[in-house]
Amino acid sequence: MLFANRNLTLNRHLPLTVLSSWQSARIILISTLLLALLSGIYARAASGMLVPLRVKGSFVIAAICKDGIIVASDSRGMLKDRRGQRIAYYDVNQKIFPLENKLIADTGYASLNDTRVSFLSALMSHFAQSPLSAVEVDQLPGSYFAYASSLLGPLGANSAKLQTLMFAGYERGRSTICIYEGESSRATKCRSSGYFSSPKQQILGLQNIGSLSFEDAAQVMEATINDYAAAVQPGLVGGPVVIRIITRSGSRWFVSHPDWPKWESFTDLADDYRIGRSQFQLMPGVSKAQLDALIEEGATWARLGQAANSQKPVAAVPVIGSFPPDR
Repeated sequence: MLFANRNLTLNRHLPLTVLSSWQSARIILISTLLLALLSGIYARAASGMLVPLRVKGSFVIAAICKDGIIVASDSRGMLKDRRGQRIAYYDVNQKIFPLENKLIADTGYASLNDTRVSFLSALMSHFAQSPLSAVEVDQLPGSYFAYASSLLGPLGANSAKLQTLMFAGYERGRSTICIYEGESSRATKCRSSGYFSSPKQQILGLQNIGSLSFEDAAQVMEATINDYAAAVQPGLVGGPVVIRIITRSGSRWFVSHPDWPKWESFTDLADDYRIGRSQFQLMPGVSKAQLDALIEEGATWARLGQAANSQKPVAAVPVIGSFPPDR
C-alpha cells in the first residue's frame, strides 16, 4: 500500500504533458493486447466450432439409352442443425454440373470444409473452367480430385471426396457413365450400358434402358423421382426434376432448370436469405427464429474462418449434403 501511495503522490507532481504521454502509451498497450487476445479467441472459436448446418436430400439417375446418355436429379436440399433436426428445405439445389460435352452429378454433401469455397457448385464451376476438366470420362474422377486438392486446403479437399458422384460423357466415341461411391467404399465403377442410381435402386421401366429414347427414359426417370419424393414428403427429395442429355454431337438441358443460386461461401447464402432472394420452407414444428439462427451460424463460421486465415481451412464446417438420409 505504501508503494502504491508513493506512485500516486509521484503522479500528482508529474507535468501534465508527461502524464498524458504516459497515459496514451498505456492505452495503446492495453488496446494492442486486447486486439491480440480477441483475434486469438476468434480464430479458436472458428476452428473449434461444431457443425451448425447440414442439408440432406438427393436422387440422381444416370443412364445410357438408345439416343445417348441421360441424367436426371431432383432439386431438394434439406437444412439440418448440428443435432440432425430438420429445419427447412429449398428446391433450387443444383446437382448436375455440365463440363462442355460431359457432366458430373452428385448426391451427398453440397458443401465443403473450406471457408472460401464452401459449396460444391462453386467448386464445380471453377473446375469446369480448368484444363483439368478436359479429359476422358474415366479420368475425370482423378482429375477432379487433383483440382480440388490444388484449390482447397487439406480439410476442404478431403470433404470433396465424401459425395457420391456420377461422371458421364463419350469416351473415344463410346458412351460411358461412372460412379464414385464417396459415401461408402470410395471406389469408382464405370459402364457403357445400363444405369446407375443414387440411392441405389432397381428402377421399374429401366430394365431395357438401351432400347428407350430420350423421351421414354425421361418419363421413367421423372416418374421415379417424383414418386419417391411424394412418399417422403416433406422430406429429403423433392422439387423440380432436372434432366440433361449428352450425344456425340453435344450436351444440353432436356428440360428447363431452376434459377440456381451462385453461392461461393455461407456468407453468400446468408446475404441472399437476408434480402429475400433465397426462400426456405420450414419443417413442421420449426420456427423462423430457428432457421434464422442456423443460417447465421453458418455465416459466422465462414466469416471467422476467413478472418482468422483465408488460406487455412477451418475444422467442423457447416455441411450441406443429401444422402444417405440417416446421417
